[in-house]
Amino acid sequence: MDCATAREAISATLDGEDPGVEPAELDEHAGRCPDCAAWRERAAEVTRLARLAPAVEVPDVTERALAGFRPSRRAQWRGGLRWALAVTALCQLGVVAGQFLTSDPAHGTGHLLNETAAFNLAIGVALLWVAARPGRARSQWPLLLTVSAALVLLSVADVVQGNVTWHRLGTHLPLLAGALLTVLLGTAERGSPWPGSRGDDRHRWSARAGTDTERAGTESSREKNQPPAARRAA
Repeated sequence: MDCATAREAISATLDGEDPGVEPAELDEHAGRCPDCAAWRERAAEVTRLARLAPAVEVPDVTERALAGFRPSRRAQWRGGLRWALAVTALCQLGVVAGQFLTSDPAHGTGHLLNETAAFNLAIGVALLWVAARPGRARSQWPLLLTVSAALVLLSVADVVQGNVTWHRLGTHLPLLAGALLTVLLGTAERGSPWPGSRGDDRHRWSARAGTDTERAGTESSREKNQPPAARRAA
């Protein structure tokens, strides 16, 4: 038995593990090798001192730990936008309900009114969908911005020609506010990749690679710290 094997066996014995060698062989080597005998005494003394050492007072990190779980300002901002958008969508649906239940002679009735109500209903549902799934806000930009721009231009023309009342113009406010909130929410979500996008795939593969690396490092460290008996069995 060489000194390296003997000292590994001594260390394993002090740790309560299988030394991988017969105790008689270990004692015989320690009796013939003064260096290993002295090393065993020092190791036993260090182990005894470590077990009898008083516990170190650990600082209270509760506040710092809980601070990591508190929502950030950006998350609070996004949450506020989502609630505002949900309220705006309900207002838009209220406009639809008014169009279905009432009749405005100044703007015609019949099928044209039904078409307008159906369109406004679709806008309200789209706003509610964005409020529920803010990651999809940018997918609604082309529709909402196009409708808003066209509505503003046509409304200005109707105001100049005297073809619209202010009450009617007020019913467009939920749509315009919803479009603005959708733009703000989509901008706030710009830092996170879209589901199914390449950025999302890169993030997923990066996380998977990091997990594999950590697992390999843990297994390597575990094998390195195994006692002689376990390494021989492997």
